[in-house]
Amino acid sequence: MVNTIKALVIDDEKHARDALRALLELYCPEVDVVGEAANLIAAQESLIALHPNLLFLDIAIGEDSGFDLLEDIPAEGVQVIFTTAHSEFAVRAFRVNALDYLLKPIEPEQLQQAVAKARQSSIGINSQQLSVLARAIQQQSLRQLAIPSLEGVTFLEIDDIIRIEGSGNYSTFHTATGEQVISSKNIGHYEELLPQDLFFRCHQSHLINIRSIKKILTADGNIIELKDGQQIPLAGKRKKALLSKLK
Repeated sequence: MVNTIKALVIDDEKHARDALRALLELYCPEVDVVGEAANLIAAQESLIALHPNLLFLDIAIGEDSGFDLLEDIPAEGVQVIFTTAHSEFAVRAFRVNALDYLLKPIEPEQLQQAVAKARQSSIGINSQQLSVLARAIQQQSLRQLAIPSLEGVTFLEIDDIIRIEGSGNYSTFHTATGEQVISSKNIGHYEELLPQDLFFRCHQSHLINIRSIKKILTADGNIIELKDGQQIPLAGKRKKALLSKLK
């Protein structure tokens, strides 16, 4: 008989909490969601009252960070699975520290794997792990992007990304080294995710690193020539916004 895991779901978005609860009921019946919290104060109260074994913790909770809550978690026996819509966080840092990390929208198979990992480990997080983890995320969150694909996760330095080309539900990353990485996320996902002062959606199918722009050609239509020689279409309605950003 599988021992029941008492879980607490902490996320400021109700639809995200509802979706996760539904996934757990369907795919992880060994997990009993004993409570939910939409902010850090409610989360702290639930920790004290409910004594969960497992937390599903969103990283961005309103204007607060889920990491602020971790100081209140007792060191013994509490597992944490982070959930977030932002893949630029240092995924490797989580895995090195025996924690797990789920990208929204959460996929059932990844959820099952994360729960299995939490069940297999009886070691809770401690202050030293949290310190290492927080420092790794602060140092890498703006430098590195974790790209989920059918093969796994590929890590790219943000500054090395020249452009991203979208095709349906997939995106292809083109880098300064000539590497191409195909992601199972659409281009709109990365438009929201990447720094807006560095990346610009110049066309429905193209997101470019503005530092990679060499020329803007207008003789035969609006074309952006990048430093690697590639020519990318520039939608007429987006030309003004690009010129404003470049200034």
